Amino acid sequence: MMPQLKLKYSLLLLLLLLHLTNPLSIPTPTPTTTLGQSSIPFPSSSTASALGTWSWGNRLLYSYSSDDDANILDAYNLARGGGVTLYDTGDSYGTGKIKGNAERLLREGEELYRKANPTSTSRPIFLSKIAVYPWLLTPSSYYANVLSSRSRLGITSSPTSPYFVPSIHWSPRGYLPFQTQAIYGGLLKAYETGNADAVGLSNLGPTELADAVEYFRCRGVPVACNQVQASLAVDYERDVRGAVEAADALGVATLGYSPLALGMFARERTGRE
Repeated sequence: MMPQLKLKYSLLLLLLLLHLTNPLSIPTPTPTTTLGQSSIPFPSSSTASALGTWSWGNRLLYSYSSDDDANILDAYNLARGGGVTLYDTGDSYGTGKIKGNAERLLREGEELYRKANPTSTSRPIFLSKIAVYPWLLTPSSYYANVLSSRSRLGITSSPTSPYFVPSIHWSPRGYLPFQTQAIYGGLLKAYETGNADAVGLSNLGPTELADAVEYFRCRGVPVACNQVQASLAVDYERDVRGAVEAADALGVATLGYSPLALGMFARERTGRE
C-alpha cells in the first residue's frame, strides 16, 4: 500500500535537472549557464535542483490544508536562501475554491523573502504548468489562463521580479489533436506580448518534442525545458532516455519530476524534524 503522502515539512517533488543522459554523472560544475534555449540564468551543473510545489494545493494526494501554509512559507524561505533557483508549479495545484493555491503561496513566499532581503538581486524562476483543459480551444482562451497564472504568482515588470515560464501541462495530441495548435498559440502570444520570459513543455516524447520546438523556433520563441517523469519507480532506459537525448540535441533542458514517486519512497516528517 502506498505510504502516507502528507509531507508537511519536506521539499517534496524535488526536480532533478537531467542535462546528461546518465542521471548519476556529476560533472565539474561551472558557475552558470542558461535554462534551455532561453536567456534565463541557471546553475550549469547537471545536479542543479529545483523545488516542486504540487503538495502546496493538492488535497487528494497530499492532504493539503491551509494549516500547512506557515511551514510551506518557511520551506520556501529556506530553499530561496539556500540558492534553489527554479520553482515548479501549476494552475491546477489547487482547484475549486483554492485554484492556483501553490502559485499564491509562491507569490507570498517571494514577497516575504524580498522584505527580509531588500538588497538581494537574485531572481527565481517560476515555471507554471497551465492545464490543458478540453474547453480551451483557442489561443486566446489558453493565453487568458497564462495571464491568470502570472497574476497569482505576482509577476511584474520589476527587474527583480521572478522569471516567468508558462508551460503546457500535458499534450492533447492523443485525444484532441487540433487543440495542440491553440495551446501553442496561447504560449506564443504570452511570449510575444512580453508576458513570458520563455515557454516550457511537459510530458512530450522525442517526436512530439521535436515538433513543438520547431513550431516555436520558427516563431522566435525560446523553449526552456521539457518535463518528464524521472522517479525511482520508472525505467530510465525505456521511459526517459529518449526524451532526454532529444532535448539535449535541441538545446532544451530536461526536468525530471516526482523523483520520490509521489511519496512512495518517502516518509512523513514529524513536527520535530
